[in-house]
Amino acid sequence: MKKLIKNLSFEELQNFVLDNSQPKFRAEQIFKELYLNRADDFNSITTIPKFFRDELNSEFEINSFTDYKTQNSKDGTIKFLFQLRDGQRIESVLIPDDRKKQRYTLCVSSQVGCTLNCTFCATGKLGFKRNLETSEIIDQMLFAEKITSVKLSNLVFMGMGEPTYNLANVIKAIKIITNTKVQLLSPKRITISTVGVIKKIRELADSGLKVKLAISLHATSDIIRQQLMPYTERVTLRAIGDAIEYYYRKTKLDITFEYILLPGINDTDSDVNRLARFTKRVPSKVNIIPYHSIDFVEGITVTYREPTKVEINTFYEKLKNESVNVFLRTSSGKDIDAACGQLAYSQRNS
Repeated sequence: MKKLIKNLSFEELQNFVLDNSQPKFRAEQIFKELYLNRADDFNSITTIPKFFRDELNSEFEINSFTDYKTQNSKDGTIKFLFQLRDGQRIESVLIPDDRKKQRYTLCVSSQVGCTLNCTFCATGKLGFKRNLETSEIIDQMLFAEKITSVKLSNLVFMGMGEPTYNLANVIKAIKIITNTKVQLLSPKRITISTVGVIKKIRELADSGLKVKLAISLHATSDIIRQQLMPYTERVTLRAIGDAIEYYYRKTKLDITFEYILLPGINDTDSDVNRLARFTKRVPSKVNIIPYHSIDFVEGITVTYREPTKVEINTFYEKLKNESVNVFLRTSSGKDIDAACGQLAYSQRNS
């Protein structure tokens, strides 16, 4: 199987060009053709000599996806099912901003499946297959824009998988996307979400990327969090708090806390008080996300129920009264199993 050229950083592409006795500027020509002109065939890059196009053809492939399907929600959300070269599949979700026209966020995956097995998430029920390559991360963005003819406003690593478990490839992809020679997105338009992998939060802070960080919190006590998210048996909320303070000191970027609302489990008055205290450690905001049923995944027993609008609004107002910077996340794409926690290879409608 040929290598994927979009696995190469700009510097690695330069080295390949020089190793093949080509002038250094060829790397920038190829880079811009791939990411600005969206070339999907080396033969179409007529700015470089034919013999060098032949060399590229012999070593590399451009696209990491062999097929795709789309599902369209009544609210404008689009879910993509991408097939990889080894037959594995991943999902991405394009979400239009209902407040601002012509603004689109793409929720991208970083792994095939997930190792974490969070009890409220469909992806975790699939198990873990492998990390995505750099090209497979980037192509989610490029394919989504090509298929829909829209320009993305934001990129969020909140799809399938734990991004910090594939941090090297995630960082490499972001550096390519934000490279000033193509500047597909600004780093400030990119968010990495994590359950709270302490070492990796600090590594990301030290990377110099200055992308936004979102913490999948979902509980205000270690005991409840461990029940909801088995991973958290190995990390405490205190440790997460220390890590986000480190991240904020390094980046000066506000932290986002994601909080899936599970009625009767994490919506008590005590949760309101603890959440308010925790989020004031650094400048931050809280996104309240209604739990979305994952009963469409075969072989699982659903133990949670979706909150009512009254329950959501009550929790929201209590946090507002505690001076928390809080927002309600919409359930975009729920009718096509594309809402938060529902990505699972389009099992229902594939």
